[in-house]
Amino acid sequence: MEMSCLDKLVEEREKVLNNLERADACAHHPKVSIGGRCSCCWGEKVDAIEHYRTELSRLNTSICHERELVPLAANHVRHLRKCDGNSNALDVISMSMSAISEGIQQLQTHDGQEFTHSMPLIECNESHFSFSDDDEERDIGEHINQIEINESKISPSSTAFVTFTSLRAKQAAAQCALTPDRTSMRVFHAPDPRSVLWENISFPLSMQDTAKFGMKVVWIVGILFWAIPVSVVNSLANLNSILQALNIKTVDSSKPWYGFLSGLLPVIALALLLDALYALIVLTAKRVLKLKSLSDVDAYATYWYQLYQFANLWLIVIGGSIFNQFQSFLNDPQSIVTTIANAMIGSSVFFVNMTLTQSIGKCALDISQLQKFVIALLMRLWRSESTITQRQMDRAKIPETYQWGYEIPQILFILMIVVLYCPIVPIMEVFGLIYFAGRYITYKHQFLHVNAQTFEGGGNATWLSIFVFIISIIYMAEAVFIAYMGLKQSPASAAFAFVPLVVTFVFHLDLRYKTITYLQNLPLQRAAAIDVKEGECSDFNRLIYLQPSLNTCLDEQFHVVDSNTRGPDAVF
Repeated sequence: MEMSCLDKLVEEREKVLNNLERADACAHHPKVSIGGRCSCCWGEKVDAIEHYRTELSRLNTSICHERELVPLAANHVRHLRKCDGNSNALDVISMSMSAISEGIQQLQTHDGQEFTHSMPLIECNESHFSFSDDDEERDIGEHINQIEINESKISPSSTAFVTFTSLRAKQAAAQCALTPDRTSMRVFHAPDPRSVLWENISFPLSMQDTAKFGMKVVWIVGILFWAIPVSVVNSLANLNSILQALNIKTVDSSKPWYGFLSGLLPVIALALLLDALYALIVLTAKRVLKLKSLSDVDAYATYWYQLYQFANLWLIVIGGSIFNQFQSFLNDPQSIVTTIANAMIGSSVFFVNMTLTQSIGKCALDISQLQKFVIALLMRLWRSESTITQRQMDRAKIPETYQWGYEIPQILFILMIVVLYCPIVPIMEVFGLIYFAGRYITYKHQFLHVNAQTFEGGGNATWLSIFVFIISIIYMAEAVFIAYMGLKQSPASAAFAFVPLVVTFVFHLDLRYKTITYLQNLPLQRAAAIDVKEGECSDFNRLIYLQPSLNTCLDEQFHVVDSNTRGPDAVF
């Protein structure tokens, strides 16, 4: 459901609770200004704790009132469904809202048992949902309720979660076409409830498709112009040129530290540039595309971040050759292969530095958690320990979740470097071995003792996307090997190099039709066998997909002890 007023009230209450806990943690009674333009000045000074308690009581009352309007909204949708019996999408949403209204009443007594089968996510066109006020068909009481619902902006959204008691029923619903019009209703496998982005759940799918197309154009144009920042990064390898541009005296390039910095600075600059790019992709997925789950965000970030990693390699290799010798390539197109082969050999030093930096630097940072320690130390110096609230200490104990959309493209980038350079620079295999051995040790330690996944993506960000990239890497490596053998004027070796290419193509087709297809949708025969073996769900938690703003079990409570009376905790 779309409940903008209720969501804002819950968000405001969260801020008031944080302010109240910070005020209570202070040794003295802090003051806060009210009635002014700013919370620190131009207003009447009042006691902060008493003010936040009053605000918390007001917000709790408003939130309870907003929640009471949800069953009224559900009844209104059922009335519209009776008037429009052909709207299948409205039927789904009406049943969903009815389940929500019944679930709210059962919330305090539910046993909390979770079901085992996932549910499809049904997307409906927003045009199916519209409230109409017909005073002639309603009495005065219903009309007043409808005015309150409209003021609270409670309306059905374009998304519904449907629960099934058997896996085969769920798979049948996910694999069939429910309506002849694709724009009216689409079915997806439901994400993990912990990964749902509830603030985006009401965004219509039609608008999301339009935004995806627009951002696809933006990312493709960005790849075409990605050579500009990559060229700037490569220019950092020439320190004397930078010093001359800044009117600073140049240094002796024969010194050991000069070569070390010349090789390290471009690698660090490229890593920072890619980190900024990943943050921009994730921000776009959440704020512009408004994807509805973190697993979808991971899959989207993995896809585009990996494409930019591919572009990085070829732009670094050919950026200084093709663009500078474009006219000669037009006169002699066959020279492109020779130029690329020579450029790959010249760029091998940069990729060796990158592999070693990732092997040593990133593994050391992940194991030591140095960046988090520095941040915590600076926060401790800025704020005294007595002002830290229990909520802040609890948040600091939450394990970090690995962002697969960030980690996996970096691993595949090193794999692409090692595989491509195997026939040209064989020592690259040694550096690749060091990298993957270090990452194995790091991931094993982090997953067992440090990190914890807050949600499961079902492989959406890994198998379905990474398989295509891995096969592409193998194809590119075999094509480079064939071209390199041809440049060595070894026809027999070049002809023999076609054998692994054909084998890879046959293996790709076999794996695609026998495995990848069934990874996307579980066959009904296999689903029925699982139902027979494990049994159907006789009871499940109907509130597992309940919006957080409607779930009273998630309501924050503030506990404060009166230091004067030492009495029991006061709960607000």
